[in-house]
Amino acid sequence: MNNIIKTRLLHIWNKLHGVPLEWDLGDYRKILDRINDFDLEELSNDDLKSMASRLTKQAREGVPLGDLMVETYALVRESSRRVIGLRPFDTQVIAGIAMHQGKVIELGTGEGKTLAAVFPVCLNALTGKGVHIHTFNDYLASRDADWMGPIYRVLGLSVGCIQEGMSTEERRNAWACDITYTTSREAGFDYLRDHLCYENVDLVHRDFHFAIIDEADSMLIDEARVPLVIAGRTGKTESTSEYLGNIARALKETIDFETDDGNRNVNLTDHGLKKVEEVMDCENLYAPENFELLTRVNLALHAEHLIHRDIDYIVREGKIKIVDEFTGRVVEDRHWPDDLQAAVEAKERLRRGSGGSILGSITLQQFLRFYSRLSGMTATARSAASEIHRFYDMKTVVIPQN
Repeated sequence: MNNIIKTRLLHIWNKLHGVPLEWDLGDYRKILDRINDFDLEELSNDDLKSMASRLTKQAREGVPLGDLMVETYALVRESSRRVIGLRPFDTQVIAGIAMHQGKVIELGTGEGKTLAAVFPVCLNALTGKGVHIHTFNDYLASRDADWMGPIYRVLGLSVGCIQEGMSTEERRNAWACDITYTTSREAGFDYLRDHLCYENVDLVHRDFHFAIIDEADSMLIDEARVPLVIAGRTGKTESTSEYLGNIARALKETIDFETDDGNRNVNLTDHGLKKVEEVMDCENLYAPENFELLTRVNLALHAEHLIHRDIDYIVREGKIKIVDEFTGRVVEDRHWPDDLQAAVEAKERLRRGSGGSILGSITLQQFLRFYSRLSGMTATARSAASEIHRFYDMKTVVIPQN
């Protein structure tokens, strides 16, 4: 009783002080009790399939999903027990209820987030509009799709998985499934590529309906600020990149240039500016007529001192291959924009290809807002709860250990 009173007082305190954290699970437990009252163990597999067909028909005829939740969750629980040998705990069911309501759930490591997500995924997939589960990397997307796939298929739902390197047709087929496992980056880049298409038949995405974001605190806040950029080739070549690279290479950190705390920006010091102006016989590098030259000097500095071989890129067959900072994998056909590609190639003494230009760009935060409804799950949501609420208007529900 003391723990219950303590939890309710904490919930009231959070509410009064505007902290978007839910600790009181009383309302969720009422729904859980109704789900637990549905005992489907005596039904045959054919009975379960008939039940799934009826629920799908109702959802597509416009019956509110909230009205179908209890039966659907009971069906998912029993299907999981039969198909993969795991009967979800009450805490996992509660987590699934909260996620359907568009909330981020905090469920501890090892408590079964992957299985908990199956409940809202199945419920929302009944509409046929598509549900996306954004995992942290390709491996997890493939693993979870294979692991949970039998549950979906026994309920008559199709499941697909997006992986780096897939063809356009393979991507289109995966996005057309009732349920698609992917990463936010793959989904975002497909969105950008769709905006470069001239014909509707070349598009891979359909409308964005409902998504669950795994590792939500990281994906919704930390990585969401990083822009996704698609660059193309302009056919323009430059002859001064190597010359500017040699100048940048000769400059000394803290004396001629400085970087910020995150090593994302570099700027000339007064001493460095004077040195560059003397070497280039340029009276004032900051004069309006020298704006393009100043830009390219800064790009050369960035390439020489902030972009590192075998970390940010590799050299293969005489070409620069960019390494994805989140997956650690080489990404084919990706180029840096705004002559940065030229500066890196000059740094490595490679024969210049054509320059790069930005064809499309979007942050994950902007992209994820295209979904009509979002939810998330993570083991560490509390510290990011306020930011998640501020940016996405989503509350965080703390689920206790089973």
